[in-house]
Amino acid sequence: MAGTLRAVSVLLIVVLAAAGCGRVQRESPSDARSITDDLGRSLRLDGVPQRIVSLAPSFTETLYALGADSLLVGVTRYCNYPPAAKSKTNIGDLLAPDIEGILALDPDVVLISIEGNSQHTFARLQEFGVRVFVSNPRDLDGVLKSITDIAEITGRTNTGKKLTSTLRAVRDSVLAHPPVNKPAVLMLLSLQPLIAAGSGTFIGELIESAGGRNAAGDLTASYPVMDREDVLLRNPDILLLSDDLSADPEAVLERFPEWKRLTAFRREAMHRIEADKLMRPGPRLFDILREFHEMFLHTESDHR
Repeated sequence: MAGTLRAVSVLLIVVLAAAGCGRVQRESPSDARSITDDLGRSLRLDGVPQRIVSLAPSFTETLYALGADSLLVGVTRYCNYPPAAKSKTNIGDLLAPDIEGILALDPDVVLISIEGNSQHTFARLQEFGVRVFVSNPRDLDGVLKSITDIAEITGRTNTGKKLTSTLRAVRDSVLAHPPVNKPAVLMLLSLQPLIAAGSGTFIGELIESAGGRNAAGDLTASYPVMDREDVLLRNPDILLLSDDLSADPEAVLERFPEWKRLTAFRREAMHRIEADKLMRPGPRLFDILREFHEMFLHTESDHR
């Protein structure tokens, strides 16, 4: 089982490395074609767009993974992976990018999201006649669709198929080998206030797919605010914290000393997760899925 996951991991690294070098040639798509975005709008293409602006880090990562980074002319200031992305023209933040800066780049297509970008940005770009493609992945299948769509836009259809096939193999391997006991897992995205990842979220799906039970999955909100006593009552086997919280176990217990009674702390099962991977619906979410699975396989559960 572990060997199978390692083999899939090596294959994923090879695919990403080969594509990310930017030397993959255009795969000669038919010149005239239309692609439907996640708002049901049709984007007509007469060839491969030569100037693309990405308004979300996940799109930027996908373009590099497909070897289409030579087509990328503008990114947000949050587009920091791979590191080469930081050399592209910076057009500002996600919610209020520099519209004039985008227009100055004369893009053929702007990739925009629903979750990270604003309706105002979408409307302004439409006013100026900029061609916009909206991608809104809401689960792992949505991530695979987003990769497929961007591969079609950039003329990397075959590369996109190889990448999505490798990512599906990661998920299939994880699903085929669930842990014997489902550990109760609580993912905290903020400590003040206490905000957890609930149901209907990427994180919730990753926890469940990797063989865990989301300890906040029964709460109605996608990102519920919890109190410290509720965390005690739920008593997770594993406590996950986003690494941008800068909180190690000692710092957490200093703030919440009663949590030393939690199973997660008694078994030293508090883990910090890389926020950039976790919060971006791109190819690296499948790395998190694999990391969660390995973690859950080696954690006993008090919730049987």
